[in-house]
Amino acid sequence: MVRPVLSLVTATLAIAAVLSGCASGSSPAEARPARLAVEAYVEPGGDATARVTDAAHRSTTIGIDGVTIAEDGASLNPVPSGVSALARRASTGGATPELLVSNYSDVLGDFSPEIGTALLGSAAHRKRVATDLAALAATQHTSGVQIDLESLREDDRAGLVAFAAEVRTAVHDRLGKRAPVSMAVMASTDAAGYRDTGYDLRALTANVDRFVLMTYDEHGPWSDPGTIGSLPWTKRVIAAAEGQGLPASRIDLGIAGYGYVWGGHGDAQLTPTAAQKAAGAAARWSAPSGEWWAKLADGRELHWSDARSYRERVALARTLGLHGVALWSLNLMPLPA
Repeated sequence: MVRPVLSLVTATLAIAAVLSGCASGSSPAEARPARLAVEAYVEPGGDATARVTDAAHRSTTIGIDGVTIAEDGASLNPVPSGVSALARRASTGGATPELLVSNYSDVLGDFSPEIGTALLGSAAHRKRVATDLAALAATQHTSGVQIDLESLREDDRAGLVAFAAEVRTAVHDRLGKRAPVSMAVMASTDAAGYRDTGYDLRALTANVDRFVLMTYDEHGPWSDPGTIGSLPWTKRVIAAAEGQGLPASRIDLGIAGYGYVWGGHGDAQLTPTAAQKAAGAAARWSAPSGEWWAKLADGRELHWSDARSYRERVALARTLGLHGVALWSLNLMPLPA
């Protein structure tokens, strides 16, 4: 998922809680879901409670970020304050709360390949973290778990598959056989990209119910200015994932609810509201990319995704027969109607 810097045209969106139908034994030939599932991510703090209250009745899942893995890969760090309250609020509104676990490092201020390898390279670490994660999910009143391990290495592929199996066993033992286990997957446009970032997608389908493709951060502060997650690029990411064994009916399309600014000072990440305000009359909609952009007189360049961008991607997900969509995040943008 996106961290602090980092990531339907007119149809009515019908939402159904269909996560339990994505069984691990499902085949790529499954029929497309009749209705589109919606996941909305949230981090504790700020107006997160109000955003979850607003979104829960229109969401299938609220993904709560979450808990992180210790630097040695052998245990979990303390859970942030507020996770349990957000999970209860999501459940009250009719959404399934999922607890995210990640290898984000406060020391690095980014996702840590070293933490990932320390966890995934040890059978003892995998089993202990999986068991502790399931127990934490129960005590925090969440109904499932999402694995969000990013910036992994090719050599981590087998360990990630083994970890997913341990998590599934532990979650089902603690939360019940129908408790969902999902995974966030960094976007790649070819097989080599998925392999190099630690994913054996075909093997992972045995123990992961659904996969959220993080189809955002195509460009960012680390690159030249450009789209956050253009529609053509998004389609290539989906096609590559399907080519690696993910059936469309188990893919959620990640949608950015934010933007970036290149040049100037301060935080490079902007909410859609802040981006529109900064751009003013210079804001331009790009139909090919399905995003906004602006080039300002002072040299700054902005690209952002908003509610209009969200609806474009909901329409794309329906056209491609995907399981659903996933918005990052409610802290940056309310869930569009």
